[in-house]
Amino acid sequence: MDLRQLRTFLHVAELGSLSKAAERLRVAQPALGRQMKLLEEELGVALFARHGRGMVPTAAGRILADRASAILRLVADTRAELIAERDAVKGTVSLGVPPTVGEVLAGRLVERFVKQHPAVTVRIVPAFSGYLHDLLQRGEVDLAVMYETPVTPQIRVEPLIVEELFLVGARGAGLAMERPVPFAGLADRALILPGPRQGLRRLVEGEARRAGIALRVAVEADALQTLKDLVLRGLGFTVLPFAVIHAELQAGSLCAAPIARPALTRRLVLARSLVTPASNAVRCFTDTLKAEATDMVRDGVWQGELLLR
Repeated sequence: MDLRQLRTFLHVAELGSLSKAAERLRVAQPALGRQMKLLEEELGVALFARHGRGMVPTAAGRILADRASAILRLVADTRAELIAERDAVKGTVSLGVPPTVGEVLAGRLVERFVKQHPAVTVRIVPAFSGYLHDLLQRGEVDLAVMYETPVTPQIRVEPLIVEELFLVGARGAGLAMERPVPFAGLADRALILPGPRQGLRRLVEGEARRAGIALRVAVEADALQTLKDLVLRGLGFTVLPFAVIHAELQAGSLCAAPIARPALTRRLVLARSLVTPASNAVRCFTDTLKAEATDMVRDGVWQGELLLR
């Protein structure tokens, strides 16, 4: 007995005639009769009382009709639930971000996403790019916004943005957005930078070596908020992307200037772990992240060149 037999049986029971059921189903009447005979033989009971005017369900036939209707409704409901589950946006999404990117993106992105998809739990994992690469390879985060990373079979990488970096000082330090500072001018200032293993520090020192200048690093601090606090206290200058100091610039507590000859930039990518298949939640989160990054660059909050296709 299969679902097709049950559907056929219900048509015959409803119409009370093999010929009418055969016409509705567009099958040959003898074939339909054989199906009903085989069903009766399988169940070991007569399902119809046959007479000159057609077929009437027996007591056993009426029981089967009730059960067959319930079974087919259950199958239809199950199919609908499975399709809904397939299309549902729920579960958990984990995003890895370096501290400066988290400061720029995380709050706006999560607020936008959870309004659209309240059934999804979002987990933000702040870490430096090297550690994020390891987390992606192990499948411990679904996505990461990070600086250039080696391509591996476990990670798919998509260009996101080339981010411009600025020299940042305390209020009254003489920096202005309309007056770029030559990179060589960093040698004359006490700098507050992350430790030597961090990407921002390596970027600044690499450019200094190419320019043949020596930098004076007065304080090292890996935490973004500590960097900004030390600068706010007038202890030196730092180098940061515009978005992480946007609020302080508007409030007037910090000042900043573009770095020129050469400009300092960092290339960010959007990386996805391929260790597990992407869920609907991960796909929707990815789309929201791209949309938010696009809006932030358009609005001037994130200074840089958008690389998204």
